[in-house]
Amino acid sequence: MPSSWSDVEKTTAGGLPTMPTQAIIIGTVLGVGAISCSGFYLSMMGGGVALVPWMCVAVAVAIVFTYVVGFALLWCAESFTLRMRAKFKPLAYGVVGLIGFGVWGLLVATSLMNSIGQPLNGVVLSNGDVLAITLNYAIFGFLAFLLGQLFASKLCTRKPLAITLLVVQIVLAVLGLIAMVMMFSALYR
Repeated sequence: MPSSWSDVEKTTAGGLPTMPTQAIIIGTVLGVGAISCSGFYLSMMGGGVALVPWMCVAVAVAIVFTYVVGFALLWCAESFTLRMRAKFKPLAYGVVGLIGFGVWGLLVATSLMNSIGQPLNGVVLSNGDVLAITLNYAIFGFLAFLLGQLFASKLCTRKPLAITLLVVQIVLAVLGLIAMVMMFSALYR
């Protein structure tokens, strides 16, 4: 553990810092989860939106979480697991991700879906849909943070792969933000 909050822990001299590497893994897992579940989310809104732009929006929501809220949660998880046995750390990270991304899904994703679905075709998410989305986000948050803690030390030494994953995430997030702006500008004229 670093001696100061501003120190960055590295596993090797030439490797990447641990926490940004964990964020890259988390962003990748959440991005894949958003892509795989975007049809599920789209069906809850009653359709009316093309799948690919909606998929980009869902990925942008996941990537924004990773690099805004996710870093704070990684610091919380690191502080929480400071004196924990190594074999329990991935589970503790997973629980932090479960709570954090589940709340993000409950508050942000459902609000976004309602703000697109309601003016588009009058569909507002039911309580069951909100519960399903929250549970889905919580499961992906658990998996992402668990895998981020387990595989960060391996990805730290593989700079080209880590940078490629980060660039793909940034490109998909920018495309998602562009699609989101286009959707909202068409819906709220």
